[in-house]
Amino acid sequence: MGWPSIFHRPTPVYSLKMLFLDPRLLLVLTGIVPVLGRQAVFDSSERQWTTFPRPITRVAVIGAGPSGLQAAAQLLAENLTVRLFERSPQPGGTWHYTENTPVRELYPGTIFNKTKGTPNVLPATTYYAEGEDGISLDDRWKEHWQPSPAWYDLHTNSPSINTDLPGVKYPANAPWAISVHDVQRHVRAYASLHGINSNDGPSLPSSERVASYSTRVEKLEKCNSTATWTLTLRHMEWLPESNRIKVRFWTETFDAVVVATGLFTTPNVPTIKGIEGWSRAMEDGAFSMHHSQSYRHPERYAGKTVLLIGSSISATQIGRSIFPLAHRVFASVRESKRHDRLKEVVKFADQIEVVPEISFFEPLNENTIGIQAGRIHLCNGTTLQGIDMIILATGYRANNFHPDVNPLTQDNLHWTGHYIKDPTLAYSLVRPWSHGRYQAAGFAKVWTGKARLPNQHQMWKEYKDYDFGSPLDVFPQEALIRKYVAWLNAEALELGGQFVEPPPIEARETYAYFQNNLFKKEFVNHDNYTRFDNLPSNEWPSRVETLSW
Repeated sequence: MGWPSIFHRPTPVYSLKMLFLDPRLLLVLTGIVPVLGRQAVFDSSERQWTTFPRPITRVAVIGAGPSGLQAAAQLLAENLTVRLFERSPQPGGTWHYTENTPVRELYPGTIFNKTKGTPNVLPATTYYAEGEDGISLDDRWKEHWQPSPAWYDLHTNSPSINTDLPGVKYPANAPWAISVHDVQRHVRAYASLHGINSNDGPSLPSSERVASYSTRVEKLEKCNSTATWTLTLRHMEWLPESNRIKVRFWTETFDAVVVATGLFTTPNVPTIKGIEGWSRAMEDGAFSMHHSQSYRHPERYAGKTVLLIGSSISATQIGRSIFPLAHRVFASVRESKRHDRLKEVVKFADQIEVVPEISFFEPLNENTIGIQAGRIHLCNGTTLQGIDMIILATGYRANNFHPDVNPLTQDNLHWTGHYIKDPTLAYSLVRPWSHGRYQAAGFAKVWTGKARLPNQHQMWKEYKDYDFGSPLDVFPQEALIRKYVAWLNAEALELGGQFVEPPPIEARETYAYFQNNLFKKEFVNHDNYTRFDNLPSNEWPSRVETLSW
């Protein structure tokens, strides 16, 4: 097929495999038609492409985990003015391991005297001393930056070739499963490579510093009259010479915003009858019940009878870590469609006793120390007793920053991550290692006119038509990568800009081999990938469920 025939034939449906073999065919990717255009005015009209009310030159990125760092790096590469805000003192997000544990999670009926709200007049600066407002400096500091829930012996559930950031490599002798400490160093190296680490200053004395660590975004607001976003910010600094904390509030304005705070922001405490009373029980100065966000070392559970509540990655991995030291380990699992899918690939160790969902906690005697004498009633009518400690591995709730967006279900978000009603707001919710580089490139290219989004009507249609599943849905997620690559390269052919490479074949083969040795069910193999390679894009929505594990 020669070049003239491509431009003059009706647009056919091509397989993803064909698109990779012949990049010229990217021009005819379904829904992408070669039409030159630049950003103009964003509205809900039936124009072919989404346009914007003003040139986008200044962008905020909220979160300096692997996703946020890649977004900031791509935006900087497109010569945009970027400000990166991270509440932690260092980059890494979930992979920033620290011995610090977060302030205790909120249980039903708990009243936590949080720090004072934002002052009415900004900018403003406040100083706090030990015990002021009944809060210790340590708790005030930890409440501000929310230490990561990563534990000491946490390892990745994918090999290094599938858990790396562009331009940074692990050592050649790195183990199959990478420890949290190695991932943390890897992420910091990427941040330093792009000048956005915690100790990186501005590139020029006269320029603005890109990264602002120990800085929390308190509020995100859109000003419709100026078509800009205003961030209300809080920076906290510990002053050791006076044993005080300095808190500074101010605002900054941006043309566009990337929310890259991930899905592990606020611990989720399940609503179970009686949990409030049990959450107050203590023994030897420590609470007998806590969320997995505070888990760090297995030695704390030596000789104890432990109940895990939950069945996903945190529950299964923590269970494997503590059972060699614990006296006995139970896991309470709630049956659901999600669990039916998870249990095929995320399994408890054989030594852990799986029990049904909890019906209710029987009230404790107020004079009782700990929870050993308490009775836990299960949904099948049986009871548990003699439990020393309970770990709530019950997941998290994400910070959406916008009432119309639910990051967990990706409500009102286009598959590219843009908020459909206003694409100057975008969310980075894909798996950062495999998808992050493509989504970050999409943000940067759309906002600099090197890639286009369809009009609002078409974005809503794609929102309804495409379902790429969760990050654990391996094959639909493969389709998402291929859709990103095809879209970005088709736009590069028409509008200019750098091409992106699809994931290397060896990464796919390594991932399949790794997963099939890690899990009992062989749910990832070359044939599965090949089926999706040869599946036309217009069949993805109807075939996602059958091709997912």
